[in-house]
Amino acid sequence: MISFIYNIYNTDNIEVLLMKFDIAIVGAGVLGSFAALEALEAGKKVLLIEAGQTARGATVRNFGQLVASGMALGKWRDLGIRSLAIYKKLQPLVEGAIWQQGSTYIASTAEEATLLEEMYLINRAQGYPSKLLTPAQCQERFPGLRADYCHGGLYYPEEMSAESGQLMPRLWSLLSANPSLTLKNVTLVREIKETAGGTEIITSGNEKYLADRVLICCGHQLSQLYPQVTQTPDMKLCKLQMLRTEPYPGTRLPGNLLTGLTIRRYEAFQSCPSFQNLPQSTVDPRCAQLGIHMLFRQSEDGSIIVGDSHEYFDSRDVHSIDYEVREDINQLMLDEAKNIFALPHWRISRSWNGYYSQDMSANKVLLRSISDNIHLATGIGGKGMTTGPALMRDAVQQILRGGALEGLEALHAHSVT
Repeated sequence: MISFIYNIYNTDNIEVLLMKFDIAIVGAGVLGSFAALEALEAGKKVLLIEAGQTARGATVRNFGQLVASGMALGKWRDLGIRSLAIYKKLQPLVEGAIWQQGSTYIASTAEEATLLEEMYLINRAQGYPSKLLTPAQCQERFPGLRADYCHGGLYYPEEMSAESGQLMPRLWSLLSANPSLTLKNVTLVREIKETAGGTEIITSGNEKYLADRVLICCGHQLSQLYPQVTQTPDMKLCKLQMLRTEPYPGTRLPGNLLTGLTIRRYEAFQSCPSFQNLPQSTVDPRCAQLGIHMLFRQSEDGSIIVGDSHEYFDSRDVHSIDYEVREDINQLMLDEAKNIFALPHWRISRSWNGYYSQDMSANKVLLRSISDNIHLATGIGGKGMTTGPALMRDAVQQILRGGALEGLEALHAHSVT
């Protein structure tokens, strides 16, 4: 796309892009990128702005498990299922960064196995495919799974996995191939103004872009734009911690593997009749204190991602986040992983942190219109990869038809599949 730039204010040395966009999206993580995809599919001219050279937040620092099964029943599971359909359409266009091998939950106790049986009945009533597995079937599917840990499983064949670090660069390339999109990375937005003709976006490099509408998808960077809206008592920052093993030649773990601690944590299972009577876990209580629930996913090179943990911080004090990798958390996760799997080795090649913002209110996501033409979507927590594509489809459709973002319930009521 050819753009003509001139110096509009000599005193301020601000350059203005003459082309006016239909929508500018600030933040090119999973929410912003899928918002851009939806706007392009609607035939709009899109400006996508990202502060980093590449996506570096929770979008690429996650497990890459696309598990609608774990979402709270109702609107969140619906968003997860609709997002799977978007991913399946996208799959052949992103060169193997997404694949479908399903998700399997493994019960570690008889009571957790009862929850899986109850969830299977719920799934069948709602038409979401799943299959109960015996302990022997679980061990056949996952070699090395300890017999004393496994009390049965529940398999979701429709669910998918993503190599997150590969998905976003390939999605950016796909978006950039559309002549209606302008991608500006390494560009920090310092101010957004609403004008009579739409909006003005001013960057830290004193460039100004014009757009009819702006959608801000700021991830956990809540202090830069409209902090009075984002840094509320309901908003928390979450630090995650994950490990990657060295490769296991000849060992295959197909799809996403989720465990007893996940069954206890994920909101879907709270709808099961027996959930309220679930006995307290016998796992080290520090796991609950640190939000550890054991997940496993194998990459193409044979390495396995293990984790994860959740530590929460006040969104109004971003500097309170501890950016160090805690070895005590790594050791807790490894100890519990060894209770679940007997693998040839537990050599770790790397560990890392991820960060996201989480709206802790009943909405579980912050969707807000700052003004008629300036809108904000953030605070989706750990649900971004699983539900973000469909959520942003609904949000962009709402914005483009001149509506306001007024929370998930209002958005869900107007969604168009």
